[in-house]
Amino acid sequence: MSLQYSPDRLANEIERIVGFLSSRIQPGEKAVLGLSGGIDSDVTARLAVRALGAERLKLFTVVQADMELRHLRNARKLATELGIPLVEIPLTGWAPALINMLMQTDPHEGFSNSAFLDVGRAKNSLRTVVYSTYHDRGYITLGTSNRTEVECGFFVRLGDGIWHLGPLAHLYKTQVYQLAAALGCDPEVIRQPASAGYWNGESDLEDIAYWLVNEKPVGAQRYFSPAEIELARAIRSELTFDRIDRGLQAIAGGKRDAGAIAASSALSVATAHRLLLLIDAARTIRGLPLGVRLESCE
Repeated sequence: MSLQYSPDRLANEIERIVGFLSSRIQPGEKAVLGLSGGIDSDVTARLAVRALGAERLKLFTVVQADMELRHLRNARKLATELGIPLVEIPLTGWAPALINMLMQTDPHEGFSNSAFLDVGRAKNSLRTVVYSTYHDRGYITLGTSNRTEVECGFFVRLGDGIWHLGPLAHLYKTQVYQLAAALGCDPEVIRQPASAGYWNGESDLEDIAYWLVNEKPVGAQRYFSPAEIELARAIRSELTFDRIDRGLQAIAGGKRDAGAIAASSALSVATAHRLLLLIDAARTIRGLPLGVRLESCE
């Protein structure tokens, strides 16, 4: 199936997602969504308003150190456009403080405040604390992960990987961009490089390049050799979301040969092979179940 929607398919997909949200969130219930200033949360917010109305959607954003100002500007502009007050939660310094405490109390794990991943993922986890607090007040949490992120394991399992409803989780990133244009997202949001926003200059495609070098999701902060850094740069030069998504679609369709995946995606054979390894490893990681327990022996 083509990643490109026809106008009719696009309209039907938007209607289908809106129906999904409105059917899963009962009358009288409200939803909460964290805005990052990026395209995924922007699209999710617009879909949620269509499904629920502005009065049933809570929007918040977490203000952190090293946050790109355009992301905060985008979040504010979107909330104003949708007619929803934006709850701005200043948590600057909280993530480094958390990692610093872990450095002191569990030095054997190698936590570091100088490590981008440790601090970045702590920022992600702090957003989960906010979601949890709203959940305690009866809100349904909306996730913003798309299928590209899910299949690559490009999320924090106990962070942004936890939500009640994921309206974009079945859509590849290239399809999210198509929805964004149809829903009237700000062109600046559509044009800006995709980023988790953990630090200035972060880029999803650059991060994915390093994950491909690693051949599995990067967990704890690790050292990349000069040769690996050079390889990551070379891989990054060939990456686009269209190519990644076509590669993912080929793998989802049962292709296991790197040459066949490369032919479907326009990725090099070497990068297609790394993508296959990454997807296999991510499937194992995201497949770890939550809440496992013994059955009662009564």
